[in-house]
Amino acid sequence: MQENGKIRVVIADRDMYYLQKLKLCLERKGDMTVIGMTDNGPAAFSLIAKTRPDVVLLDAILGEKDGVWVLENMKQQQITCVSIMISAIDSDPVVRRAMAMGADYYMAKPIQGDLLLERIRQLTEQHMPYQKTEKILLAPQQTQTQPREMELSLEAEISAVLSRMGVPASIKGYHFIRQAVLMAVKDREIMVGITKGLYPDIAKMYHTTASKVERAIRHAVESAWKKNGRQVYFEISGYMMEEKPTNGQFIAILAEHFRMQYNTSFPILSFRTQTENVVKTDREIAFS
Repeated sequence: MQENGKIRVVIADRDMYYLQKLKLCLERKGDMTVIGMTDNGPAAFSLIAKTRPDVVLLDAILGEKDGVWVLENMKQQQITCVSIMISAIDSDPVVRRAMAMGADYYMAKPIQGDLLLERIRQLTEQHMPYQKTEKILLAPQQTQTQPREMELSLEAEISAVLSRMGVPASIKGYHFIRQAVLMAVKDREIMVGITKGLYPDIAKMYHTTASKVERAIRHAVESAWKKNGRQVYFEISGYMMEEKPTNGQFIAILAEHFRMQYNTSFPILSFRTQTENVVKTDREIAFS
């Protein structure tokens, strides 16, 4: 349960210096408090079982036992809280395993500080319907959060694919592509005239220019093509391209892949009128 209106967090990471940086990040806004830290899997589970935090942040690799082991034991003991895995290991199997064991979200290092804070707030709000409230409020509240839960899951899937392709999360193109795919999944029409629509919209969200968005995405695609991008692109699209795709082709293929995978329609949003709700990455704190 939250105390004094603050979200209670337990964090586990094998790097103690990183733990201190993460603690400072979480507590700097005043609405969260770190009630325990450890670099050890069994110690993390013991801490979680004892304190029953609102949120658990786990690295995949910990001392003695890994983060997935902690999630497995939490599931067995029916310990319910928001669980976010943060790790430099961002392979698709690891992400899927973590999600299967109850992780609510997965973030690849280096993470953006403000993005982490936003995700924690969103996910803790989603867990609120399970608290003792009037039953009449439960049905509409759960219905309202379903699209957001779907979007968070989609965002994690896009991140996993980009990581498999070899696009590092530390470059801006990674975040621009992820946002572009999210937008294209929700609205097919946004891919029509991307230089006059998609790029400017993303530029407004991240307080930059359309030309910088285009260059950053192009650089990210080139980076992927030098690594594992061509093979993953083939797995998604069904055909092998010798030359790297254009920005539009790259985004469109990913968007169509996830649209078919989720087999559902997201609410059509006007991104040009909702930019104030998007994380301003240029002001975020990156961890390495």
